[in-house]
Amino acid sequence: MSRPAGPSAAAARRFIADTIERHCGDRPSAINRRGGGLTNLVFQVRAGDRGFIVRMHGDAGKIEDYLKERWAMSRARQAGVPTPRVLEVGRAPAGWPYMVLEEMAGIEATRHPERMPIVAEMGRYAARLHRVRTHGYGREFDRSNCRLGRQPSWRDYLHSELAVEQAIDTLRRHRMLNADQLVALREAVEEMSRWTRRPALQHGDLRLKNLIVEADSGRIVALLDWENCLSGPPPYWDLSIALHDLGMDQKEALLDGYGLSAGAYARALPFLRAFNVLNYAPTIAELARRHDRRGLAWCRVRLAGGFDLNLV
Repeated sequence: MSRPAGPSAAAARRFIADTIERHCGDRPSAINRRGGGLTNLVFQVRAGDRGFIVRMHGDAGKIEDYLKERWAMSRARQAGVPTPRVLEVGRAPAGWPYMVLEEMAGIEATRHPERMPIVAEMGRYAARLHRVRTHGYGREFDRSNCRLGRQPSWRDYLHSELAVEQAIDTLRRHRMLNADQLVALREAVEEMSRWTRRPALQHGDLRLKNLIVEADSGRIVALLDWENCLSGPPPYWDLSIALHDLGMDQKEALLDGYGLSAGAYARALPFLRAFNVLNYAPTIAELARRHDRRGLAWCRVRLAGGFDLNLV
């Protein structure tokens, strides 16, 4: 089956100009393509003294993702987490789903020299986010109170949507883990399968690259890119992603900001490790498909703890 044809750049620009003028009364002075692919277009727009981000997609079903993102950002803001405001979600005349967001002023957190206060603040915001209750589990969750989520139980999510058995088999076949590590991973997954904890909203990609901060103070002004948000028991998914990219002192600052004690972290660690390792499975499968022996070798080093220079 062929992929749906996305909007042409010229047609997208015409539609964007009309839409932004309707929102702010000014005709855009600049509409610049910022990324995306053949069916996914992202534009940075200036009109008067305001900036906007417009996303468009050639797949008509993408509107459900846009609506989910709008709901997640709205609920996160209500919980005290700074996010961009979604001004509009709809369909262009040709049927393309689109989303209009305000552009946030600042710089990406990876460019700021003072990271420690930023990661501590990120931890505090993650704790607030995880107070937002959801229903069902996974990326397609119920945002109402009807409890009609695609995966009604956490176990269903682990074994269906996340496909943990397939992920573990990928890790085993490509010799990413030794025998003891495989046993520990299976034990953690089996224990997680029995969880009955209430789900909460998870950002899904909690990293410095998705934070906009003030250039001077480093204060976080927005948590961006909610495309991967999901419903699950906190804090495991988000913290496993966030901790992965940070240095040791930054990890401690994040956990302090979140309010997780050393003892609570030690109890959560087997599950944080399990999510971290399981998230490598798609990358490993792709490297194997491409017969990338070098990439697979470095993945083995990572998963064996070869970049951890502490004494064990």
